[in-house]
Amino acid sequence: MIPARPAGHHTGRCPIPTPGSPGVGHAGRMTGTAHGETAAPRTSRRWRRWAWLPVGAGLLAAVLTVDPDAVGLAGTPGYLHAVSFRGLTALGLLGAAVVGAATLLLPRTGRPWIRLVSTGTLLALALVQGGIVLARGWSAAPDTTTAADLTVVSFNTLHSATTAEQISGLVVAAGADVVALPETPAVTARRAAELLAAQGLRYQVFHGSDGTGPTQTTSLLVAEGLGGYRQVAAPYMMLGAVRVEPVSGDGPVLAAVHPPAPVAAVGYGTWQHYGGIALDQCRNTGNAVVAGDFNTTVDHPAFADLGHCVDAATAAGRGAEGTWPSSLPSALATPIDHVFYTGEQWRVLGTHTERIGGSDHRALVVRLALR
Repeated sequence: MIPARPAGHHTGRCPIPTPGSPGVGHAGRMTGTAHGETAAPRTSRRWRRWAWLPVGAGLLAAVLTVDPDAVGLAGTPGYLHAVSFRGLTALGLLGAAVVGAATLLLPRTGRPWIRLVSTGTLLALALVQGGIVLARGWSAAPDTTTAADLTVVSFNTLHSATTAEQISGLVVAAGADVVALPETPAVTARRAAELLAAQGLRYQVFHGSDGTGPTQTTSLLVAEGLGGYRQVAAPYMMLGAVRVEPVSGDGPVLAAVHPPAPVAAVGYGTWQHYGGIALDQCRNTGNAVVAGDFNTTVDHPAFADLGHCVDAATAAGRGAEGTWPSSLPSALATPIDHVFYTGEQWRVLGTHTERIGGSDHRALVVRLALR
């Protein structure tokens, strides 16, 4: 006969846990939540892991702003604007890095190394973008010891925002021989020439229109001291272009151009196409000086191959001196107004920009010398 066990007697065996008991899942597995401990929900940990995917994608997108052309993105929306405004892009990245640094001061949660790497990456990218701006420069001193053989002005006047008096004042102050005037009606250009003639400065006046809109006429003033010039056919560029050649055949071909801006209404492929046609006025000519509002920077696909042409501002050490919009400091604006010249005949002595009238562009003044 087996004696009955006293109440509370322990047999030395571990009790078998049953589903529903503390620390046991519904399938009988131990959950590790005994003694009042609470495990982090698996869904929360999984969400945190996936949440870093957009952060990583954002960092990759930021890295590509340094040289989007290397992966064929320099002509796509977003990237084409980021490289246009490298100064602003650098400030934006720096601001993001500051925010990232601030998050490192928060109570430790999740994986702080991810925040640290993100902050460091953003700071490095801001320094690289800023370094590109500094390397291109916006305030290099000109060569004042050599007399200029040709002074060129490129100035988008924003049609009625600039008067003929202001244009003539700019021409006199710059001592300009060639003046490219996008968005300038023929009547305004002729009036400016009349004002200059009254001061003993005579200019030939040319213009070309690609439509009847106020922004679709480009004018060109050429000093009579350069000899006679005749207007020849210029390619369609949406916003007007002028091409003139020396009557004697001796001297540079001159052109004033204004291809369209990179906006959805125009089409980004169309923008690249006409930017290339504008550059061709220099690239396909033996001796040329081409000026105007190209709506393109040296980082964009249309300028990937300049051929034998040189961008004056870049060569002068002021390639980051922006011309649009004029309301921004020049180091933050985008340099879309250019003067290109054929490098075999010309070299640049210096460039600078000026704010004139109510235009949203700065005037670009370039001094060139014969080689």
